Amino acid sequence: MVISALFCLFSLALGVIVYLNNPKSVTNIYFALLASLGSVWIMANYLSSSPTSIGVRVLSARLITPTSVVMGALLLLLVISFPSPKLKDRKFLFILLPTVPIVLASFTSFNFTAIVKGNSIVFKFGALYVPYIVTLITYILASVFVVTRKYRSSGGFQKQQVGFLYLGMALTAIPAIVMGNLLPALGYDSLSNYSQYAGIAFIFFSGYAIVRHKLFDIRTVVARSLTYLLVILTISAAYGLLAFVVVGRTVFKNSQLTISQQVFYAFLAVILAFTFQPIRRFFQKVTDKIFYRDKYDPQVLINSVGKILTAEIRLNVLTKEVTAVIAKQMRVNTVDIVVVNDKNIYYQARVLRSDRSELELKDLQELGKPMLVADDLSTGDRKDIMDKYGVRVSITLRTSEEFVGYLLLGEKLSGDIYNEQDLAVLRIIANELAVAVQNAKAYTEIQQFNKTLQAKVVAATRKLRKANDDLKELDQAKDEFISMASHQLRTPLTTAKGYVSMVLEGDFGKTTSQMKEPLTQALDSANRMAGLVSDLLNVSRMEAGRFFIDPTDVDLNSEVPAEISQLQTMADAKNVKLVYDAPAKPVPIMKLDLDKTRQVIMNLADNAVHYSAPPAGGGVVHVSLTQEGTDIVFKVVDNGIGVPEAQKKKMFQKFFRAGNAQNARPDGTGLGLYLVKRVVDDQGGEVIFESTEGKGSTFGFRMPIHNKLRLSPKQAQPSQVSQLRTAPTTEGAKTVESAKSTHSPSKPAATKKK
Repeated sequence: MVISALFCLFSLALGVIVYLNNPKSVTNIYFALLASLGSVWIMANYLSSSPTSIGVRVLSARLITPTSVVMGALLLLLVISFPSPKLKDRKFLFILLPTVPIVLASFTSFNFTAIVKGNSIVFKFGALYVPYIVTLITYILASVFVVTRKYRSSGGFQKQQVGFLYLGMALTAIPAIVMGNLLPALGYDSLSNYSQYAGIAFIFFSGYAIVRHKLFDIRTVVARSLTYLLVILTISAAYGLLAFVVVGRTVFKNSQLTISQQVFYAFLAVILAFTFQPIRRFFQKVTDKIFYRDKYDPQVLINSVGKILTAEIRLNVLTKEVTAVIAKQMRVNTVDIVVVNDKNIYYQARVLRSDRSELELKDLQELGKPMLVADDLSTGDRKDIMDKYGVRVSITLRTSEEFVGYLLLGEKLSGDIYNEQDLAVLRIIANELAVAVQNAKAYTEIQQFNKTLQAKVVAATRKLRKANDDLKELDQAKDEFISMASHQLRTPLTTAKGYVSMVLEGDFGKTTSQMKEPLTQALDSANRMAGLVSDLLNVSRMEAGRFFIDPTDVDLNSEVPAEISQLQTMADAKNVKLVYDAPAKPVPIMKLDLDKTRQVIMNLADNAVHYSAPPAGGGVVHVSLTQEGTDIVFKVVDNGIGVPEAQKKKMFQKFFRAGNAQNARPDGTGLGLYLVKRVVDDQGGEVIFESTEGKGSTFGFRMPIHNKLRLSPKQAQPSQVSQLRTAPTTEGAKTVESAKSTHSPSKPAATKKK
């Protein structure tokens, strides 16, 4: 009686604990019902053969049939659904239908007829017995078939769980059917009293699978209950031994409880109370070694991973350290972090065993769900994929913005399955990991882009340098050609100008009025050509680094009006009023390059005359020379076409001409203003430029009286400065000649031949 009652209570308690642990799992529900009916079946078997009243024995015997057949159906449902985390598969409930008529007929004569003979009862089986036996055996065989298939298809720790269920089921069903049903049907009922103990095997192996192999994930409840039970038993035994055996029989033998005894017992109780925690910790360690070989602190793991994620931005280092921490603390044989980029695996970090296949993205995409646990799958493509790569848990890494990749874990080294605590920790880690991996991926892509960009920049810079060197060589060849061509052109131009000038002056006889106009145009064209050659020659000198200032004393009071007077004839021809505003007080004599300064004055005034588009009253050009403080200011103001706003910044660049200037004067070169700025800058001054398109322009320069000239290294030697200021070089003389010949149509440079 005691043994049967204990097993009934244990089976009932086990069923309740399994159900309360996860009420949404059909596996837990079926097991709870099976365990509960098992307790009823054990007690019914005991009471049917116990020395109790006739009515209790008959009722208990009738309960054996419905409980056993329903247990068979529940066993089949259990093995079909194992393991299933959610209450979703209801299609197999039809398995219970054959039990309905058997249950209803169990309490009638169709089950059996009880014949009372004195204090004994003889049971005569009825028409229900054969269908009952056939149905029960069918359930058992179907369960064996399903379990066998699952045992063969499962792997890892789940296979061990299925194996223990299979063993417990076999050791329970076979003896129970043989001793409780088949033998009594044949007239041998002497062993029927022992059939109740067959259920012990199922309870034992199920309990072992729960404790040792995390079946139904209730080890925490069982382990902690056992810990406190052992603590209570130990303290009770120790207290009783000390208080009643040792002390009672030695110190206070054959005496009543005195105050001393009471004090001593109280003191002993206090000591035992203080020993509670050490004893509890001792047994907790012992039970942890049994139940939690892979135990770890979830908060420590989360903190360790979080520390890595906040301290590291490099993708390779981050993923390597995270996989190592998870593998070490959770004690798993395989951890992968797979980072996905579009339709490819961008990066993969792994703690890898040697026999694992290479991951393929198409297989990972088939897994689909945010979290997938292999032990929760029975069969199917997902199960096959996870078994192929040895993956037990697959978690997708996803931020609020995009999909990042996967976190994959293999089997635990202990062989245990992943419980709810493990999965909750992995969810937390996956959320943080997704954001960190996304940031690290972006950082890595930026780094790679920078490297690629730097390589391209280096290659482009190399090409540009080579192209620049080639351009320099071409530019040098161009300058040499221009210089050579300029020198070669100056001689015939000078000769042509001289002879045309001599013809105009009558050195070769009287010139008729019909001859003067074409000869004058020819002389003007020659002068323009000579100016162009002079400009090209000066630009060539600039590029070659041989354009130097040749300083001498210059009186701008006489030089400016002399240059302006040469343009009077051209201004009259263009209907432009050319006015020179002399300074009220003569400006001081300055150290300037005479020839180049003349070119500046002439170029600015010549441009003003040419680019004046006279209104109805005619064009006006005002040339002024003034002194403002310590500066000499020269200005040329016209009411001409002006300069477009968008093109002002390029006005002093080499070969540049504004669009309206090209229309007004197609034969310009774009070198005049470029030379003006260079000469003014080299003489320590600054260019003046103001313009409004359609209303006119102001050009000129501002030159400090005590200006700083940019001299050649040779000119800068103190011993030669005075000589250079008083004795112009031959090149300077040639420049003077060039300037005069360029801007003095009435005074040709050619020598008259008599």
